[in-house]
Amino acid sequence: MLKRKLWFKYGLLGALALALIGYGIYRFTYVEPPTYMTAVPMVRDIKQQVYATGTIAGKVEVDVGAQVSGQIQKLYVERGDRVKRGDLLCEIDPEIQENDLRRAQAEEKLIAAQIASKEAQIKMLKSEHLRQQRLLKTDATSSQAAEQAAAEYEMALADLDALKAQYDQAVISVDDATTNLGYTRILAPMDGTVYAIPVEEGQTVNANQTTPTILKLATLDTMTVEAEISEADVVKVQPGMPCRFTIMGLPNRYFEATLRSIDPAPASAENTTSTSSSSSTSEAIYYNALLDVDNAEGILRIDMTAEVEITIAQAQGVKAIPISAVQNEGTDGTATVYQLLGESMVNPITVQLGIRDDQYVQVLNADFDDSKPLVIGDDVATAAAAAANSKRRGPRMF
Repeated sequence: MLKRKLWFKYGLLGALALALIGYGIYRFTYVEPPTYMTAVPMVRDIKQQVYATGTIAGKVEVDVGAQVSGQIQKLYVERGDRVKRGDLLCEIDPEIQENDLRRAQAEEKLIAAQIASKEAQIKMLKSEHLRQQRLLKTDATSSQAAEQAAAEYEMALADLDALKAQYDQAVISVDDATTNLGYTRILAPMDGTVYAIPVEEGQTVNANQTTPTILKLATLDTMTVEAEISEADVVKVQPGMPCRFTIMGLPNRYFEATLRSIDPAPASAENTTSTSSSSSTSEAIYYNALLDVDNAEGILRIDMTAEVEITIAQAQGVKAIPISAVQNEGTDGTATVYQLLGESMVNPITVQLGIRDDQYVQVLNADFDDSKPLVIGDDVATAAAAAANSKRRGPRMF
């Protein structure tokens, strides 16, 4: 009986020792399965967009200038006035141009009188020339007298031609003076709104060197956004694409627009020279794009800043996964994602990607299971390493 109790005691102690040793080995060799940050794929709408910053301008802007010099006598408009084509905008003191016109008209009259006098003289010289020719036939005059009469007649005809040429020049001078006098009345070249008047009444403008700007007109019913698109994005956009933008004063309101055109050269092309081309390669390159937008409400104003979104592709109700879940994206549009099976096992899947927005990318695989979570973020690299190790070790034996 005592022997049996001893065997029981020692057996229990041995089993306890083996359990402790086994637990120690387990604790020493146990590797805690990794935990992953995950997200579940979803069905959603996706818009692939290009972003740009731009400045708002009138679709048509015209600097109305003075073509004659003089003192501004009267301004008939103010900033913000709407004008029609042909409306009187400004008058420049016409005294100088009026004097020029009177001078030109007087010169025209003087030459016209000289022509009339010369024609009368020619008539007389012609008669004398014919008379000398008749007398010469009967030897009633000398050949010298006849030749002199003929020469005087021919010289008078030449003088008449010269006077007529001078008269033509005088007529042109009158026309020029009339035109310049008309330039003292500055008319609106188009329908539009006056948005700037850089001069004041009484100010003298000089048109001899450069055309001074009297005021600026713009059509504001339709505005144009001049947006700068980076060279990385400009290859993705083309005229006709739908756009929208916000302004600083209304950050939550979108204005719909249409992409009208894209400049073929970068915005800095006008300032680029052959000597600076090598140093400008490190600078960012932007291309100007023009967007037309209706401004019937009159909210948009010149030089406002616009934050532009250009939609280059969109899809509705498609399978989408977070971009942070994508690994090993190839040039053919394929990539690898890691589905989480159970608590810690990951399964690498090759997917075909479609369009994307800032956070999600479309999955084109028809058989893609969007019910299982995907590893995302920094944990994707960990999942890839775990999947690679699992593939090298083969199936785990239990």
